[in-house]
Amino acid sequence: MPAEPPLIRSVPIRRVSRLFIGFGSILAGIFPSTAMNLKISGMGDKYDINAREYLSLYIFVSSILFVFISSTFAFVFYSLGGELLFLAPILGFVVAFFIFFQILNYPSMIVNKRVADIDRNLLYVLRTILVQIRSGVPIFDTFVSISTGDYGEISKEFGTVMDKVRTGKAVASSLEELAVRNPSKYFRRALWQLVNAMKSGGDVGDNIANVINSLAKEQLIEIRRYQSTLNPLAMMYMMVAVIAPSLGITMLIILSTFMGDISEEQMKLIFWGLLGFVIVMQFMFMIIIKSKRPNLMGR
Repeated sequence: MPAEPPLIRSVPIRRVSRLFIGFGSILAGIFPSTAMNLKISGMGDKYDINAREYLSLYIFVSSILFVFISSTFAFVFYSLGGELLFLAPILGFVVAFFIFFQILNYPSMIVNKRVADIDRNLLYVLRTILVQIRSGVPIFDTFVSISTGDYGEISKEFGTVMDKVRTGKAVASSLEELAVRNPSKYFRRALWQLVNAMKSGGDVGDNIANVINSLAKEQLIEIRRYQSTLNPLAMMYMMVAVIAPSLGITMLIILSTFMGDISEEQMKLIFWGLLGFVIVMQFMFMIIIKSKRPNLMGR
């Protein structure tokens, strides 16, 4: 999971940042998803902070960063003669703006990571529940085993449900609350099937089996979609990272025999540039392929 944004736990800084609460209110209206992401990610409850306070805190932090970075660049440019001094506030603003938007997107990054973790483990969890229910294990004991198992975010969510049940709350009501606030659409679908079966007195096992079959079909559809995405990506990879560098090196070798004004150092620089280009493209394709991988494909 991404590292927590700094200073969110600092009480003095949060107090000072309330001076920017007006700007926070404006940005909360411009970015309404921030409030929902704070709630779903758990940051709102964990740090007792709402969208206005979160945004005002990091407006304040970004302002401090802007002053510090601009002053640093101004000192450097002044030491070099002062011709580029006008760039100092521009560079400071760009860096502070970039950092602010990284922090603004942090709650949604947590939500996306939670959804990916839940979707990866969901089929394993549902099959475990089905096996235990069909074996005669009580539903409460089944949920306890899930909460203590190695199922990532799903185990944490069921642990929260079990804590509420132990305080006297009904299992169905606790699952219903979990379904409302959970960010994964597949997990919500499974939970609603569980809740409906428990409230109506139907066969929970049959409902779980239907959900498993539905998710298995979704998994096959996502795998086929992923396969169709990989085909053009593989072709682009061959063109950009294999064929183009090979042809480029061949052409450079041929041209170097006709152009005598290219020095050995320049040729080395060109070859190192090609190597750097290939390495960057390799990493880019790795990131793209990883980001396109369906969550339901499992661990």
